[in-house]
Amino acid sequence: MTGEQWGMITAGQARRLGVSRQDLNRLVDDGTLAVVDQAMRVYRLTGAPEDPDLDPLRAAWLQLGGAQSWHERTTVPNLVISHRSAAHLRGLGGLIPYEHEFYATTRLRPRRDDIKLRVRSQIAPDSWEIWGGLPARTVPAIIDDLLADGEDESAVAQVVQDALALGLLRDEALTSIVGPYTVAYGHTDPGEFVQVLTGKGARP
Repeated sequence: MTGEQWGMITAGQARRLGVSRQDLNRLVDDGTLAVVDQAMRVYRLTGAPEDPDLDPLRAAWLQLGGAQSWHERTTVPNLVISHRSAAHLRGLGGLIPYEHEFYATTRLRPRRDDIKLRVRSQIAPDSWEIWGGLPARTVPAIIDDLLADGEDESAVAQVVQDALALGLLRDEALTSIVGPYTVAYGHTDPGEFVQVLTGKGARP
């Protein structure tokens, strides 16, 4: 299980495998497992490769899933990485995710100040995909999320241009995305807004 989850496992998952709380404590005491910073009841297999940039997000996602397996949580996910967190996961733009942001289909109580949940009754199947082993918003959905949040135009433009350069987005897909936000961002029409976001036109 740790091999599927970046060397990590939750206490709930361990219980499903027949590992008691006492056994977990012994594994921590003998150095086999280490408690993951900030993620209560998430453990890392000592010696597993670490990624300081993405591991906090991975651990937060695991923590919110409790005892569910990776396969259960990625087939029809009830928790999808969104907004700045999703852009950062994909290496798009330079927005710093100060919180771990997710869409959730149920209300959860993470008991953490660094997790932001937006509850939706459903998460559209075409709005997410598995990226780096995690369910995350697609690039068009990320851009829509950032614009809906009123993120700085230049920051969104960098996300757009990075996505275009990586082949993750097409110019023509942008017009329908930016339409609802054109006026709010001070533009005259969606086409002109697209030109600015793609770097092909100057802001009026």
